[in-house]
Order: sequence, then C-alpha cells, then structure tokens
Amino acid sequence: MISWKKLFLLILIPLLILLLILSSTYLQNIFQSVNEYIASYRYYRAIYVFISGFILASSGCYLQSVLRNPLVDHYILGIGSGALFASYLAILLHGYSIAVVTVFAIFGGLLALSLVVLIAERISGSDVAYVLSGISVTSLFSGLSIFLSYYVIIRYPYASLMLTGSFTLARPGLLPSLLLPFILVVMGYILFAKKINALILGDEYSAQLGVNPRTTRIYMALISGISSSIVVALFGLIGFIGLVAPHIARFLTKTSDNRIVVPLASSIGSLLLYSTDMFSRIIAAPVMGEIPAGAIVSLIGAPFFLLLIASRLRGRVV
Repeated sequence: MISWKKLFLLILIPLLILLLILSSTYLQNIFQSVNEYIASYRYYRAIYVFISGFILASSGCYLQSVLRNPLVDHYILGIGSGALFASYLAILLHGYSIAVVTVFAIFGGLLALSLVVLIAERISGSDVAYVLSGISVTSLFSGLSIFLSYYVIIRYPYASLMLTGSFTLARPGLLPSLLLPFILVVMGYILFAKKINALILGDEYSAQLGVNPRTTRIYMALISGISSSIVVALFGLIGFIGLVAPHIARFLTKTSDNRIVVPLASSIGSLLLYSTDMFSRIIAAPVMGEIPAGAIVSLIGAPFFLLLIASRLRGRVV
C-alpha cells in the first residue's frame, strides 16, 4: 500500500517542476530586460509547455496500462494524426476557431483510436498488432493531413506548424481550452489510478477485485483520447512524450503502480517538452531559426521506440 505522505509528495512534484520553469522564465526576463509583452508571452508559453507535457505523459500512462501494452501512446495509436486531420478539416470548412477545431479534433482522435483498437483486436490483440495497426492508421490520417495542408495554409498560414507541433503561437486565450484536458487527466488519476493497476494483471483478476474492466478501459481511453486530441488542436502533433516518460518513471521507481508512476511520468513529460522547447527557442533559433518542439521530441523518441520494439521482439519467432 502506498502511504498518503508519499502520495502527497508525488502530487507535489509537478507543482515544483512548474515553479522551477516559471522561475527560470522570470530570471531570463530580468537578465535580458525584456518588455512586458515579451515577458507575458514567455510566461504563457512556459505554462502551455508544462501543461501539454503533463497531459501527454499522463495519457501515455493510461493507454499503456488499460491496453497492457508498453509500446503505445497517443502518437503510436493514431490519435494525434486523426486529431490533426480533423483540425485541418475544421479550419478548411469553418476557418480557425478554437472551439470548432477542438471539437473536430476530439472526434478525429477518438475515431482513429477506435479504428486502431478494432483492427488490432481483429488481428490478434498482441503488442505488435497494436503497433502495426497504429502505424497504418497514423499513415492514413497523416497522408490526408498533408494533402489538406496545401489548402488549409491558404486560410490559416500557421497551420503548417501543427504538422510537427509548436508553441510559437502561445497566447492567453488558449489557457481555458488547455485547462480542460489537464483537469480530465488529473481526475482520471484521482478516480482510476488504483483501478487501472488491477487491469494490468488481467480482466479476470480485476473483476474479482470489483473493478469492471470494460467500463474502466472505456473511461480511460476516452480521457486519454480527448485530452491528447485537444493538445493537438491547440499546438499540433507532438509525439513520443507519452511513450518515453512512463518508461523513464517506471525505470526510476522500479514499479508499475500508477499511483506512483503517473505523477512522476507527468513531471518528466513536462521537463522533456520544456527542455526541447527551450532548446528550440534559445539555442537553435539564433542559429537556424526556431525548430518546432515536436520535431526535436521525435528525434529523441523514435530511437527509443525502436529500442522498445527490439526488446519486446527479442527471443520471439517472427
């Protein structure tokens, strides 16, 4: 059993990470003597990066637990590409409106997730089946997104940044929309962290413990799909944070207990995304221009994903 004292400390970790990020942003503003507009922009950008990393890492933990598959996250399962395609479709039909794009992105992300689950379970339901079906659905919606982008960019030039994920357009008006998925993943942790621990051991065992595996799996899939889709609608496609952060958290804690893993993974996800965004904004921008944060994360996450696949397949007959 996890003690309340330990649980309280784990919940404090994300708050301390946020304090560190805001403090570093404040010091940077002081040393560079920037005006009020730039200072406000940097604050909101730091907050958005922190919350987005938190949401994506939490969603990754939930998806890996309920599907009992350590190789998945919102990017691998096609949620991100489905949400991006739906966002482009909304912009093309209605123009850029945060509310409309967000609603379309949610439906697109959940549609892609449903397709992946149906295809994977129809094949065999194995780890590899989910990865292969996810790659297929991701390729489909990515191709459609690239096709639409040629028309969408005419109406909304910044849509090109959504292909790789960027926080360049950080502005105060996005905060309410980002708080919704943040609240969803936090409530998912409070209500379901203990229940999804039971799912890891199998449906029969969880049913014996009084946990309805089907209902819990649906709720957590909805929370993860909706939350990550909203992040895509606001900032574009950012992959692999939800894949890497949970594995690092499990490696550090030597446990799969989601009551411990989720807060730590969320903090790690925030730090990873903030580090990449800071590298893009401070180091890369003066030399070659600002590189989208999603592109840098992919450079880190893709080799990590290949290592995971190799370790899962080692010793199997393929």
